[in-house]
Amino acid sequence: MHPATNATFAISGSLLFIGILFFGTGTPIPLLDSTDDDPEVQFFFSGTETTLLFEQTDSGSNNGWAVYTYGMYNDSNGDGLWDDCYSVEISLLNESGVDFHYPVCEVSTQRDDVIDMIYIGQFCFDPSTSSSPNCSDGNYSMESSQYVRISQEFEKPDVSILSSIASWIRDGLVSGVSLICGGVMLFLLAIVLAVALPEQSEEPVKKKRSGPTAEWRAYSLSGQERGDDGMPKAFSRHSERKDIFRKPRKGNVIGGVHKSGGLYLEGWKSEDSDAAYKKKVEDRRKG
Repeated sequence: MHPATNATFAISGSLLFIGILFFGTGTPIPLLDSTDDDPEVQFFFSGTETTLLFEQTDSGSNNGWAVYTYGMYNDSNGDGLWDDCYSVEISLLNESGVDFHYPVCEVSTQRDDVIDMIYIGQFCFDPSTSSSPNCSDGNYSMESSQYVRISQEFEKPDVSILSSIASWIRDGLVSGVSLICGGVMLFLLAIVLAVALPEQSEEPVKKKRSGPTAEWRAYSLSGQERGDDGMPKAFSRHSERKDIFRKPRKGNVIGGVHKSGGLYLEGWKSEDSDAAYKKKVEDRRKG
């Protein structure tokens, strides 16, 4: 297959393996885990009675206070309300005597942000309807039949679409879902590449000769090529000892090369070499 196809298959397989591993075990990816980024609930007051000062912000985002008490989220009678919610009697009154406490006991309102405590209502804001009358600026008297803890709450700003998409992708990476989806998409892309891209053909490796080429065969092997009588061919030119004062012989040129030179060029065949060698031997015997 094409190298790009192999690389895509390898990456998709790695993403699928890691995503399935973290998703199957329920273990979040440590580097992307945002559990520690969630701020802890900061309580404004703990006790049974106090005086609260309400001041609305310029943007109108003050949603009053969230009320918690010790208990468990348990609906034993199946009426859709938490059992420990209505057991607490709370009131938040201003000078006019209007109660601004809004109980929130439905099972759909469960909050798990505080250990060993349950969310039972809101001061100065009704979460069930946005048109609820909020508190006006001033002091309010709070009384409770049981120990409660109060936390200031503000309306969360609107999140942009890009921020929502980034948060969605991050949550997917933490759980491994995004890795699985990315691995599947890359796997499909690898299949398309396997069909579209041609296979890369491997060219045969050409061996390079380190020594002389064929045209120089007689020259390079002149010391090893021997005739029937055991004497080396072209011995006069490639002898170990040479008489530098000897005059070169003339004539007997075949293919532009002296017959005793031993060079194997075009026009000079092995038959020519043998014939020249035999003639040289005969000439020496006659001489």
